[in-house]
Amino acid sequence: MRTVTAALTALALGGGLALVGASSASADPAGHWGTFTLAGQARDYSGTMTLPGFPATTFESNARQATVISGNSTWQGPNTGPGAAYGSSRGNTYLNQRPLADAAGQPSVTTYTFATPTPGASSWSFVLGDVDADRVTIAATTQGGGTATAADLGFSGVYNSCSASTAGGWSCPADPDGTTGRDVPSWDVASLTLTGNAGSVDTSGATAWFTPTVPLTSLTLTFERRSGFPVYQTWFANRTAAITGTATLDGSPIPGATVTVTAPRGTVYTTTTAADGTYSFPELPVINDYEVAITPPPGADGAATVTGVSLNGVPGGEDRVVPFAFTSPAGTTSIIGQVVDTNGDPAADVPVVITDPTANTTTTTVTNDEGYYTASGLTPNTAVTVAVDGADPVQVTTRGAAPAAPTRPRPIETDAVSTVSGVVRLDGTPQAGVTVDLLDGAGTVVATTVTDADGGYSFTTVDGTYTVRSALPAPGATGTTTSTAVTLVGGGPAQTRDFAFVTPPAPEAVVTTANGRVVDTNDEPVAGRTVTATPVEPDSGAPVTATTGTDGRYTLQGLNPATDYTVTVSGSTATVDFTSAPDAGAVVTVDDLVVAAAATPSPTPTATPTASAAPTTAPVAATGSGPTSGALAYTGADLGPGLVAAGVLVLLGAGLLTYRSVRHRRRTHLHD
Repeated sequence: MRTVTAALTALALGGGLALVGASSASADPAGHWGTFTLAGQARDYSGTMTLPGFPATTFESNARQATVISGNSTWQGPNTGPGAAYGSSRGNTYLNQRPLADAAGQPSVTTYTFATPTPGASSWSFVLGDVDADRVTIAATTQGGGTATAADLGFSGVYNSCSASTAGGWSCPADPDGTTGRDVPSWDVASLTLTGNAGSVDTSGATAWFTPTVPLTSLTLTFERRSGFPVYQTWFANRTAAITGTATLDGSPIPGATVTVTAPRGTVYTTTTAADGTYSFPELPVINDYEVAITPPPGADGAATVTGVSLNGVPGGEDRVVPFAFTSPAGTTSIIGQVVDTNGDPAADVPVVITDPTANTTTTTVTNDEGYYTASGLTPNTAVTVAVDGADPVQVTTRGAAPAAPTRPRPIETDAVSTVSGVVRLDGTPQAGVTVDLLDGAGTVVATTVTDADGGYSFTTVDGTYTVRSALPAPGATGTTTSTAVTLVGGGPAQTRDFAFVTPPAPEAVVTTANGRVVDTNDEPVAGRTVTATPVEPDSGAPVTATTGTDGRYTLQGLNPATDYTVTVSGSTATVDFTSAPDAGAVVTVDDLVVAAAATPSPTPTATPTASAAPTTAPVAATGSGPTSGALAYTGADLGPGLVAAGVLVLLGAGLLTYRSVRHRRRTHLHD
């Protein structure tokens, strides 16, 4: 019987060790494009760039204009170089910037700083777009403080991102020569400078991308105008892949075990196994030579550390599976137990002593994050004792020798522990799935958990002074991540440490204002006209409108200082172009929009009275060549009213003469 048992144990052990080697998973790595935030104003910008599995990234820039663009109108299509590596960037933000001033020798400088060195092994890229009437010089600092070479920057090629050039791209406006999608920049290895076309002509879609081959700690882009009013665009992208696995002891899952993944550059990622023994690191940079380790069960056989795990073994990367299969030594058995407090909550980091009187051995361990303890190398089918934190031991009878499943005694209750718990909130709303660590007085993580659906977490552990640390519930969230010290006393009252985070305010919009007027061709103001300013660059915001007042003046508010505008007026084809002001709150004066003057209506003719009797002949002129008969020659005056007046005077005179004659005859008659 002992021989059969030993053989079965050896078979299980051999199979478990074979499973320890990393194997590939079927899932494909994920591609990501960076998310930007921006704050500040002209010549004093700052912001962040966030990528899953990528170091926290901040930047500062003295550009006179900078804008975060949505990526819904301009993007890197799936058939471009970076699009093939990371997927289409459509709908993902990018940074749009201008130089310090629109003059040669006045470049803007934008420096990205990485909280930890970036991955190497060509797992991420930065993309520079719309480089045509301008140039960009690139500088970077490598891990250790060196200056990056051209080889370190990993120049990956130039292309045009317009759909006319690469399928799936954006629809670009026609270039000045009438073509679309042909222009590309050139890369100079010696000066590390990307330069636009030889004619410094403003075109569309000229792009280059870089895939650094070594870890970087900073990246600086110096952008200079060559002609006109150029802008350039910046994207970041990376690939992530997963390392997953299952931890078992004699074939049974080990819950709550701590698993760490250490990247070659020293970054450490930590998680714990679930109730079914599984763990997952879903978004790791696609690089080589990860080290994966787990806290092993005491006395068990099996490798607790696997090195040389590569996510970059095939083009595009690959997910990996790293299982941890532990077994008891031949002829022995194991225990997986749990310690809880009087409320039934798991008690982490609690000392447990397991004594095997038959083998005269003692195993000392501590409970993991979920309150579980394990032990191997125990005598099968025998009574062993389990003592929790110095309390009276509990007797447990073990099962048969491996490969039998480990003995699972009932949870052992202890009142020698206390609890610290709390809730993680963002803007007052509980946040689920946030990682929370419990650290001892030396700053060592002794337990890790994840907040539940109500944002709550809880640690139950032995006496001591601890701090609690929470991860940020969302990129860019602000708030205190580490609590004040909390002292736990076994059997004492529970302690509370909540975390309140807030979403950073949306970056203040950097806008300018434009004033102008609409006049007609007589230089008279035109009221009631709708004036529309339309961005020349399609990704620079919506059109802005205003209405002219009685003085013909209008004010366009909320203009984007990162673009030029074309201004039109309703009811006319008149247009005028202008460049927005570089400073927030500044006002631009726009040239007059001149429209056609309204037509002046002709006056209604006045009726000419008709004379009672028109002469048939006119006096003969003493001199001149005028006619000797017929109507009077027109002299420029209207004769009608005069003739009427003359007729009235004649009649009046005749009446007076008649009256005088009659009166004279009467007077003569009286004298007679």
